[in-house]
Amino acid sequence: MSEEKKLTFKEKIANIKRTVNMVNTADPGSLTRALAKNIPQIINFYAGVYLASLVIDGVTAAKPVSWLLMAALIVCVVELVSFLISRVICVKQNCHEFTLKENLNKLLWKKTLTLDYSKAESIDTRNKYQTAHNYIDEQGITYQIELISRTISALFNLIVGIVMIAPIAFSKPVSAVGFIGFIQSGWGFAAVIAIAALIISVNSFVIIPASLKDFHKFNTDERLHELNRVGQNVFSRCVYNYRTGKEIRIYKEQELMLSKYDYVQKEFVKGWGITLKKGNRYILIINCLNALLTFLIYGFAIVRAASGMISPGEVIAFAMYFGSIRGGLDNISNDLSNLFERTEYCRSVFDFLDIPDEKYKGSIPTEKRDDNEYEFEFKHVYFKYPDTEEYVLKDINLKWRIGEKMALVGRNGSGKSTLVKLLCRLYDPTEGEILLNGIDIRKYSTKDYTDLFSVVFQDSALFAFSIGENVAVDTEYDRELAEECVRKAGFSERFDDCPDGLDTCLYKDFDSRGVEISGGEAQKLCLARAVYKGAPFIVLDEPTAALDPISEYDIYTKFNSIVGTRTAVYISHRLSSCRFCDDITVLDKGEIAQRGSHDKLVSSEGVYADMWRAQAEYYKDTAKELFL
Repeated sequence: MSEEKKLTFKEKIANIKRTVNMVNTADPGSLTRALAKNIPQIINFYAGVYLASLVIDGVTAAKPVSWLLMAALIVCVVELVSFLISRVICVKQNCHEFTLKENLNKLLWKKTLTLDYSKAESIDTRNKYQTAHNYIDEQGITYQIELISRTISALFNLIVGIVMIAPIAFSKPVSAVGFIGFIQSGWGFAAVIAIAALIISVNSFVIIPASLKDFHKFNTDERLHELNRVGQNVFSRCVYNYRTGKEIRIYKEQELMLSKYDYVQKEFVKGWGITLKKGNRYILIINCLNALLTFLIYGFAIVRAASGMISPGEVIAFAMYFGSIRGGLDNISNDLSNLFERTEYCRSVFDFLDIPDEKYKGSIPTEKRDDNEYEFEFKHVYFKYPDTEEYVLKDINLKWRIGEKMALVGRNGSGKSTLVKLLCRLYDPTEGEILLNGIDIRKYSTKDYTDLFSVVFQDSALFAFSIGENVAVDTEYDRELAEECVRKAGFSERFDDCPDGLDTCLYKDFDSRGVEISGGEAQKLCLARAVYKGAPFIVLDEPTAALDPISEYDIYTKFNSIVGTRTAVYISHRLSSCRFCDDITVLDKGEIAQRGSHDKLVSSEGVYADMWRAQAEYYKDTAKELFL
């Protein structure tokens, strides 16, 4: 684990305050309910002990049976009422626990969804999310609230215990001298309290924190968190994503998956075993000190009882009150120690939530033009991905105007998709600038700017929602337009077979009536989604890569009607699919190698002509293999 700077006391207090504010925002009243469920139990305990001591003394003093029965009835009623109150609060608290946890997790999901794309792609960010996710629940944020409520409850318990035990400890005068007299005196009582407090303090502030350090080190080990992420990824792919089942069975990947999972499990067990071994020596010391404390309490009560200072009922009450006071002190010190120690866990949550968005959001609204006259220009743009040294794009100078049909072609790894990410402001250039109508796109409102684009990525994702919701990206939408876009994109034949039309759910993750669609069909729906958005600029990143030749040809012949007057940038390494474009830009090793029409580029020597001949030869050879 990389060494992290330890939090100062002031920083720990600030983290505790932030934790309380976060929980109260996620589920108002959580701390109050957590506290309220403990108070009736404390009152019930002291009332029960007090009334029980009265019954015992009543028996020894030969009180009337009616008096004894009345005392017993009062004990039962007090216990019943306190139990009912406590149960009502607990039920309400349990109902809110789910809401609290889900709302806290929602904070993490919201942060993940709104992060700068460059941050979202980072492995460091994903590891921080995994750590934050682990500590949002029992070990971290919600446990902090539990510790705070327990500490306050223990303080209340301590105060009530002192109030209840004081009359027993000081009500009778000292009748002996020497050691027994000292024990009978208030000074003796104070000495016992002081010794008990010392033992508890050593336990809570020295031994327990020392034992927790090893557990904290285990729980915050970055390597183990990375392994945990790997294990969960393997498990989710095997179990939750049933679509991977085909590859797992065909390629006999079961042993590989299990071996990866076993490795993660063994490393966790190994680390946990070492941590437990180190913790055992502390547990032994803690138990020895606790045994000494118990002997001290009962010895003190026995000496007082033997000297006649307290009655049999008071002996029981004294021992139980003292035990409860000792438990209160123990809980306060333990829970406070735990509370401050676990602020380190909560820091992991805050570290994720506090990841800054470094990309300037801009404030200028994009111009709403009826004529859709937009011009994009790349001026001396260079780009390299974060934490890398190699430039993916070098000195890109390029202009595009709305209404044109353009292609961006090149070999795999030439920088085509990266250029589109820059255009859509998923990343900002390392050097240079991108202009929209002469203004740097970084100055535009990010929301307004991204509204200009509809993009079909090569790996576009659809979700297990209805077809209509996937196309419209909303629960309320124009059904007529959505169906029109679905049919325009070439999905008509499959759409007519869907049992519930636009309400048909994709996949069977949540709906047994859901339909499974092929990769090509999914790409058609992604194209329909892009068309439905109605943005003036549409980007198609290898949109027909998963389509069969007939479907691909159908898309191309309808391309102009699908796109309409909007600008379309088509990214591909299959040159035959770009012949309908007005303008073709050829990228090679991150630089613009050529630009022009298909006929012009084929007739001139260069990267495009070489790729064209190589692909034509491939298709010719493939045809021979298929038909000879």
